[in-house]
Amino acid sequence: MGSDDLFKKQKARSAEQLARQRIKRSSGVRYLIVCEGTKTEPQYFAEILVDKRIHPQRVKVARNDGSSPDRIVEHALNIYEEDAKLGDAYDKVFCVFDRDSHASFEPAIQRIRQLAKDEKPFSAITSTPCFEFWILLHFGYSDAPFHAAGKKSVGDQAVAQLKRKPKFSKYEKGMKGVYGLLKDTTANACGHAKKLRKSAEGDSQRSANPWTNLDELVLLLLDLK
Repeated sequence: MGSDDLFKKQKARSAEQLARQRIKRSSGVRYLIVCEGTKTEPQYFAEILVDKRIHPQRVKVARNDGSSPDRIVEHALNIYEEDAKLGDAYDKVFCVFDRDSHASFEPAIQRIRQLAKDEKPFSAITSTPCFEFWILLHFGYSDAPFHAAGKKSVGDQAVAQLKRKPKFSKYEKGMKGVYGLLKDTTANACGHAKKLRKSAEGDSQRSANPWTNLDELVLLLLDLK
């Protein structure tokens, strides 16, 4: 078999695979989620997808390519553009990262805003100081700020608070079953997050301590049919 024939067959298979993908998602949108964390956040979202029986073709939780916010955005853009070239771009792209002490946090937010202005479906899903604050909101409303103290960073302080909560005394990054432990109080956490955002104003919201809009992405996933 000549190289030309092999190339034609490979191209035909790629076209068939793309056609099958389009058929699978014909009844709904397709989302891409790229997280800062390599364990905690991807594990949490994966558990939602399993619990709600959401097909991986509908929602892809991609591995990151570096943990800084700017690297998250760049990696998400690369994945988005690769799929767009195949003629089947993601309908929504969510970049999930923490404020913590990242120097590239604000530049990453500005990059996402520019992508949105350029009509690319990018959104920032952020938490201050970290993802663990979203978990804490399942146990009650709080607007008390977090501060580094001694050898503990702001993120460490949030984790320390979380470890004082029922069933989370042994919490660690990448802990499995987090969504299962929290799902009965997810609605409460969403309400607390929304209330907290209302207490901030305008573009200064993401500078508030604490702050999160993780509820927006979680509700979007839970509403998928």
